[in-house]
Amino acid sequence: MRNPWRKIGMLAGMGLAAVTAAAQGVPALPALPAPPPLAQVGGRELAGGVVRGAVSARPLRLTLGQAITRGLQANLAALLGASNVREAEATHLAALSALLPQVQASAYDLRQKISLATIGLNFPGVPLIVGPFNVADARAYLHENLINLSAIQDFRAANAGQKSVRLSYAQIRNLVVEAVSHQYLLTLADASQVVAIRAQVRTARTAEQQARDRLRAGTISRLDLVRAEVELASERQRLITARNALAQQKLALARAIGLPQAQIFRLVSALPNTPAPKFTQAQVVRAAWAQRPDLQAALALVRSDQLQVAAAADQRWPRLSLDANYGTIGHTFTRNHPTYAVEGELQMPIFTGGRIRAQVAVARASLRAAEDRLADLRAQAAQQARDAWLNVRALRRQVKVARQSRSLARQELTLARDRFRAGLGDNLEEIQAQQQLALANHNYIQSLYVFNLAKISLAAALGVAAAQWRQYLEGTH
Repeated sequence: MRNPWRKIGMLAGMGLAAVTAAAQGVPALPALPAPPPLAQVGGRELAGGVVRGAVSARPLRLTLGQAITRGLQANLAALLGASNVREAEATHLAALSALLPQVQASAYDLRQKISLATIGLNFPGVPLIVGPFNVADARAYLHENLINLSAIQDFRAANAGQKSVRLSYAQIRNLVVEAVSHQYLLTLADASQVVAIRAQVRTARTAEQQARDRLRAGTISRLDLVRAEVELASERQRLITARNALAQQKLALARAIGLPQAQIFRLVSALPNTPAPKFTQAQVVRAAWAQRPDLQAALALVRSDQLQVAAAADQRWPRLSLDANYGTIGHTFTRNHPTYAVEGELQMPIFTGGRIRAQVAVARASLRAAEDRLADLRAQAAQQARDAWLNVRALRRQVKVARQSRSLARQELTLARDRFRAGLGDNLEEIQAQQQLALANHNYIQSLYVFNLAKISLAAALGVAAAQWRQYLEGTH
C-alpha cells in the first residue's frame, strides 16, 4: 500500500503550482491513485517480503516478469501460504497413520534378584530370595485397526482439507501476482511522471528564457517574465516531489519482492498499452465460478466438514483392532525360545454422556458456516468479476480519450508559443497551455496505469493471474 504521507508530500510540493493554477483557472495535478486494498489475504502480508540475496554493486535491471517471479519466491503471503500447505500435508499424514499398521520392536537384557515375599509367596523350604538370574527378550509388536469407521472419515476429511489448503495457496499466488504487478506498475507510473515533469521543466525553462530575452528587448512587460518564472519554479517543485515519490515507491516494490532495501535497480519494462482479452459480462462470471481457486478451496472445505460430521457420527459404531507380538525370551539372547501373542479387541460405545452428540453438533455448525461462506464467496466472485470487467471496458476508452487530450494539449502549447513569439499577446496563454499539457500528461499516465491495474485485477478475479498475467498485461501467451 502507498505510504499515507506521500499524498501530504505531493500536496505540499505542489503548493506553488496549485496557487498559480487556481489563479489561472487550471487545476493542479492530483496524486496517482494507490493500488486497491488487498484485504483478501492481508495488505501487510502482501506488502511484506523476505529478503533474498545480497546487495550487488551493479544496478539491477528489473523486468515485470522478474519482479513477479521474485514476488512468488519471496513475498510474505506466498511464503506463509506454502507453510500452510506443508502443515496440511502433515495433518493428512497423521490421519493416514491411524489407518496403517503400527509396528515397533524392542529388546532388553535384564539381570535381577527378586523377593518372593513381596508378592505373597512364602513356602517352607523355598528361599525367599530368588536370583540373581537373567531375562533376555527381543520382540516385535503389531497394532492394527481392522474396523474404525470414524478414523476412515477423519482421513477422508483430512484429504479434502489438504486439497482446500492447496487451492487456497493457488489463490494466494494469484493475489501475489496482482500485488506485485500493482507495485511495479505504480513504480512505472511514478517514473513516467518524473520523465514527463522533467520535460515540462525544460519547456518552462525555455519559456522563461524567451520571456527574459523579450523583456530585455522591451517587447513585453515584467509581469510576463514573472509568470514564466513562477511556472518554472512550480515545475521544479513538482519534479522534486515526483522524484521523492518514485524513490519511496521503489522501496515498497523492493520490499514486496524481497530485494534488499539498499539494492539499486532500474525498471526496464514500460507501461503496457495492450488490449485485454475479450469477454462478455456473463462469460467472466462463469469463468470466475469455474476457475477461481478460492471458490474450489471453499468447496473442498465444505466437503471436509461434511466428512467431519460423518466421522463424529461414526464413533457410535463398533471398533475392531488387532494386537500381536512375536519374539524370543530366555536367559540369554543365544539360548532363547520363541513366543507370541495374538489379541483381537472389539469396542462398542454404550453410553458416552452426550460426547458424540455434542461433537456431531459442533461439526454440523462448522459445516453450515462453511456452506454460508461458500455461498457468499460465489456472490463475491461474481461481483468482483463484473466490477473488473466494467473497469477494463471503461478504462480502455479512457486511455484513448486521454491520449487524444494529450495530443491536443501539445498542439495548443505550440500555437500559444507561436502567438507569443509573434508578439500577438502576452505569455499568459503559453503558461496556461503548459499547465494544460502537464495535466494532460498526468491524466494519460494515470489512465494507462489504472487500465493496467484493471486488467491484472480482472485476471485475479478470474483466478488466472499467476498463470496468464502476460496475456493480460503484455498481450502474449
